[in-house]
Amino acid sequence: MKEKFESVNQEKQQQMNRTLVMNLLRKKRLCSRAELAKLTGLKRATITNIINDFIQHDYVIEDGILEGEKGRRCIGIRINGEKYRILGIMITRQYYSIGIMGLSGEVYEERKYYLDARQNAHETMEDIKQKSRQMLEEYKHTDVLAIGIAVPGPYRVEDGEVLYITNLIGWDGVMLAKDMKEEFDIPVYVENDANCGAYAQLWFREEELYKNDIIYIIAGQGVGCGIISKGELLKGNMGLAGEIGHTSINFEGPKCECGNRGCLEKYCSTIAVMEKVQKRIANGEYTMLKSGCSFEDFKNAVRCGDKLALEEYRMACEFLAIGVVNIINQLNPEYVIIGDALAEVESQLMRRVVNNKVKEHIRPVIWEKTQIKMNDLEYNPILIGAGVVAAQKVFENPFQFIKE
Repeated sequence: MKEKFESVNQEKQQQMNRTLVMNLLRKKRLCSRAELAKLTGLKRATITNIINDFIQHDYVIEDGILEGEKGRRCIGIRINGEKYRILGIMITRQYYSIGIMGLSGEVYEERKYYLDARQNAHETMEDIKQKSRQMLEEYKHTDVLAIGIAVPGPYRVEDGEVLYITNLIGWDGVMLAKDMKEEFDIPVYVENDANCGAYAQLWFREEELYKNDIIYIIAGQGVGCGIISKGELLKGNMGLAGEIGHTSINFEGPKCECGNRGCLEKYCSTIAVMEKVQKRIANGEYTMLKSGCSFEDFKNAVRCGDKLALEEYRMACEFLAIGVVNIINQLNPEYVIIGDALAEVESQLMRRVVNNKVKEHIRPVIWEKTQIKMNDLEYNPILIGAGVVAAQKVFENPFQFIKE
């Protein structure tokens, strides 16, 4: 029994060491064996064994010559992005995106497909499967190890069930991970979209954020947040933490699909903004926008200085600031990072409006210790984060994902 216990502990330690090395290679991009030993604190013989195992399974490759200590030249090691990749999928209320990503989070290709409002959840899922299979077929020269999916609503982790998605009918009870796993025979990991965005921020801004409490807020077709404390995502009892879009800011406000009234999402999502814009156009107010205009038209109008569009955008930013005040008072984060479609309209204007409003409504001692930033990652953090969720699972036990 003792020998079995020691064997289990040894295997667990080996997995932890492999994960540590993979994460360092992801961050460093190119690293020598000697530097890996120095950064991890592991013996050089241990690093050599790990790298040899990784090379044998094509997880890493030797690439180039690096200059080490005292001018010694050594062989560089990097993750084999040409061999192993991840399929990332982001589902929104109006479109879905599919991307092929490397194990380090780099995006090789992204494709966007708009949803037909007449489709039900089953039909949309069939479309997602078809487009995913098409992309996998085009990248069959690589091995896709796992699929990561970001969903815009509460997702119950323990049984893989989508609870509901506001403004989309028929998604309640969809077993997303099970359905995709049966279709592709590849491990599938599903996460809430705001949590995916938070994971992406942590992966690509790790040095800045790892030791802090951060909130990543998505202000798009819905509103939500991912909560990370000291490098760990906080999910709550059922995996539903961070649904700030369904916190009420007006108990006599409009009824929300979640059953609540006056939800934040009803005031500062892109859907809510466009509904108000269309009402003002119908009432004959002067604007460059036309009836039936798109959110892209609204974005352009804001940037052109259209009075009506600017008023609605500023108002949405002020409502979002109320949500930021609430989350700061509840969780006391050091960083609040805002992203998604509404933030992309005019990010610096949003930052000014939110900063001014938040500063008015929290105590100075809290304001001085809180930083509000806008997302500045090159690709959509939610799509990247879906891939990151899957890639991190691969890092935890890399050899488990290789099919003989």
